[in-house]
Amino acid sequence: MTRSLTDLPAAARTAARAPLTPALLGLAGAELRRMLRNPMFAVGTIGFPVMFFALFGLSAVNETTAAGVKVGPLILVNFGAYSLLSLAMFSFGSAVALERTGGWLRLLRASPMPAGVYFGGKVAAALCFSALSLGVLYAFAHLAGGVTIPAGTALLLLLKMLLGMIPLIAMGLCVGFLVSPAAAQITANIVSVLMSFASGLFTPLGSMPDFIQRAAPYLPASHLGAVARGTVAGQTGAEAGHWLALAAFTLLFGTLAAWGLRRDEAREQ
Repeated sequence: MTRSLTDLPAAARTAARAPLTPALLGLAGAELRRMLRNPMFAVGTIGFPVMFFALFGLSAVNETTAAGVKVGPLILVNFGAYSLLSLAMFSFGSAVALERTGGWLRLLRASPMPAGVYFGGKVAAALCFSALSLGVLYAFAHLAGGVTIPAGTALLLLLKMLLGMIPLIAMGLCVGFLVSPAAAQITANIVSVLMSFASGLFTPLGSMPDFIQRAAPYLPASHLGAVARGTVAGQTGAEAGHWLALAAFTLLFGTLAAWGLRRDEAREQ
């Protein structure tokens, strides 16, 4: 016999009717505080991109490409894309893997809170931290190298990069659920560094070996970097194809991550 909501105990009715927004905001705030309080996480996602820009980008910011585009903004957005890739790998790769073994995910499954709220909170926190990371990188590039992007273009670029981070987050979740917790952190390191090189974020793809140039279209970071560079260069004619590729990567990695989550839940039953 089906029971209506009014047949449930008062506590159950309250839990069923409880708004999810406060829980989402609370989880997002807790996750953001966790990121800010972890010095190594902040160094890896904010400090390293700034350091790499200082070491490899400052000396070339005033050069121009053959098409007459200043190199400084192009280098800036490349390292910005690397920052987002690193954040996705560590916040959703190694961190989720640790939460699997620490019992946090098991506790959440036993609670009435939907799993979507947990992941939504982590995504919201990651996007906020990403905006902070990109802001710090831009401030350094502007103050130290004179790199300037018009305000309207900078805002559009920020929105595009945060949206383009979604497939990277899905890829990070794949690492978190499909790789053993002991190997998740080293896997996140390897993926972020190798994919950055193979996507042309550290070195222009034209100077890379042919097999890397052929592999680049199959990497989400390559498409994110292309969207970002096209935005600052005013060359957005091919952007639709990059967005289609990023959507396909989101679907692929999201499906794999969901399968890994279900497999992880089945092991605990």
